[in-house]
Amino acid sequence: MPAPLLSVVIPAFDSAALLSAGLAALDAQEVAGGSFEVIVVDDGSSDGTVEMVEALHLRAPLRLLRQRRRGRAAARNVGAAAAAAPVLLFLDADMRPEPGLIEAHLRHHRHGTAIGVEGRTLQDPSTLTTTFMRATNLLPDLTVRRRENLSPLHVITRNFSVLAASFRNVGGFDEAFAGYGWEDIELGLRLHRAGVGLRYEPAALAYHHHRQSLDDLLPKLRQAGEGAVYFWKKWGRPAWLGLFLEIHPALLPLKWLVYRTSGLKRLVQAARPWAERHTLVPLCSEIYNHLLWRAYYEGVFAALRNGSEARS
Repeated sequence: MPAPLLSVVIPAFDSAALLSAGLAALDAQEVAGGSFEVIVVDDGSSDGTVEMVEALHLRAPLRLLRQRRRGRAAARNVGAAAAAAPVLLFLDADMRPEPGLIEAHLRHHRHGTAIGVEGRTLQDPSTLTTTFMRATNLLPDLTVRRRENLSPLHVITRNFSVLAASFRNVGGFDEAFAGYGWEDIELGLRLHRAGVGLRYEPAALAYHHHRQSLDDLLPKLRQAGEGAVYFWKKWGRPAWLGLFLEIHPALLPLKWLVYRTSGLKRLVQAARPWAERHTLVPLCSEIYNHLLWRAYYEGVFAALRNGSEARS
């Protein structure tokens, strides 16, 4: 069997059903003039993810690696270290690639140029079955992404490819990001600083199949708030990054007033059951947005208060 052209690295935690569908979609991919391998890194699952992967037989070589629960950044690093191909493609376990995704990524890497390629991600319409999912996906993503010279602030590694050498040269993911959020953008900034060009390829399309709830996301947003403080401190507290993360000291008094005082919180909590009962999706969208930002700033202010340089 020829050496693979590309290694797909997927971190997985308690995601057996979603991962199974994603691996089936990968198995249907056609790659011109070569092959690819799939590396699943189980991050301490207890839902049967390991057994599901072990029972699979794909056309592409499939390897399962296991670690105790350490987070997605560490899991991706483990998979990347084991990869045999010159190109790494990071996907998340809840992503379902459309036909042609791998070939669309590989087109950018055939000449060995030091680049990273961001694929396109859409929320699968079949997941929009609850008020929460419809409300949090009410508006389309209108972010402008340049095809060439993509901003590193747009790097999301649930559908991102990069030369293995470039990834290793910058040290991979920062494993201090053990919770939710920011490890991919921080990697994108280091790649950009090292001279790696970034591109956006909408033909590399994958659908996000995770159906989430408010209770699922609240602890993740708190972790993201903690991680934002670590991120900002690690990069020397630059004003532009503080503004991007919305934690610049000039913003924090207003953020505290809006998201950490009790008056508005009581109003939002009182309105929520009424809005949900009447399925007022636009109003629910504003309510959920406020509650998620409250969780984010709970993490921000806790991290600032504790002066912690690491994430829990």
